[in-house]
Amino acid sequence: MASLDGRTAIVTGAAGAIGRQTVRQLLDAGVGPLAIVDLPGSGIEEVAAEFTSATSTVLGFGIDVSDRKAFGTVCESLSSVDVLVNVAGHWQIIDFVNSNVDDWQTMISSNLFTAMVTCHAVLPGMIARGEGVIVNFASTAGEYGSIRPSAAYAAAKGGVIAFTKSLAREVSPLGVRVNAVSPGPIDTPALKAASVEARREAEARTLVGRLGEPRDIASAVVYLASDASRFVTGTVLQVNGGSLL
Repeated sequence: MASLDGRTAIVTGAAGAIGRQTVRQLLDAGVGPLAIVDLPGSGIEEVAAEFTSATSTVLGFGIDVSDRKAFGTVCESLSSVDVLVNVAGHWQIIDFVNSNVDDWQTMISSNLFTAMVTCHAVLPGMIARGEGVIVNFASTAGEYGSIRPSAAYAAAKGGVIAFTKSLAREVSPLGVRVNAVSPGPIDTPALKAASVEARREAEARTLVGRLGEPRDIASAVVYLASDASRFVTGTVLQVNGGSLL
């Protein structure tokens, strides 16, 4: 397993299935202390208490990470931030013709703007130390277009990809690696709630004949966060079971 012993980290969107598993595997890899963030009312404080142990300090913050000032308090809770993982995001099925400006703003704010806010907050410290790692969350929708009606979501995730690559060009020469994970169909509560037919369709899109699991995505995050990927930056790592080639 890749080692992250003694490195501090922030994980946004940590109350969801992928976020929780990412927290678990980062702690297993030696991260600590770790600050985890999700929306107010998400139960993030309970998640922090669940993972805090005699050897691991996990701090929970119920905030909207698009709020730069609020996220600043998360950064201040750590002496420095070595790793930032931006799991936070929002997906909604809605055809573009029947959507409105509020729908678009929600997608852009929760998926792209949140990543920009958090990166902007942690980068000065990382650059000053000459090291750091950022892992953003893209999506196959951002790479190939959304299979289901969700053009605004796809646009936001496409923005995350462009942002990740451009930011890597800016800050990698200064010691900060920036990459993204692009999940395919993952067996999260949202997909578990789908119809049997919808689940089978999602499985059929993969070459391995199954849905992904949160641990598949978390393992990719740990790899990108660790020195195992020290020569990797500006990359969108596809973790989709070969569902889109």
